[in-house]
Amino acid sequence: MTTTPCRIQRLRTKGWTLTRAADPFRGGVIVDRSSRYGNPCKVGVMQEMGYEDPHGAAAANFRIWLAGSRSDAPTDEADQRRERILNGLPSLRGKDLACTCRHDQACHADYLLDRANMPAAEQTAWIAQVRARVDRQRVRDGEQPLHHTTEGASA
Repeated sequence: MTTTPCRIQRLRTKGWTLTRAADPFRGGVIVDRSSRYGNPCKVGVMQEMGYEDPHGAAAANFRIWLAGSRSDAPTDEADQRRERILNGLPSLRGKDLACTCRHDQACHADYLLDRANMPAAEQTAWIAQVRARVDRQRVRDGEQPLHHTTEGASA
């Protein structure tokens, strides 16, 4: 048994349950595309675009997107989705995360594990920086900011 939260491969076979797969003391959360934490970047799209490692490309795109980039998805819907993930990030702290990606593939859950388990003050500061970054881009694009704060102006 591992002492730190880890990524679990979610199986869609009869009898598989998160309760049995996750550490019984930590518990687990499903973070695949069926959940609020799912990666909006589809592996199939990355494959169609010709990436040699479509899982790696989708995971890399998720990192950039979650960190506040609007370049690939400059929409209110994408911003709201990012905001739901950011709001839920503290609740993932200490939990095992389950996604359908195999362990030998890159997965957005690895990044979620990293961000969810960073020290609380550091996580709060990072989320504030992401929100400030998104708001600056929204204002630049002639849209209203999602958060009306003056914090993070140098982020």
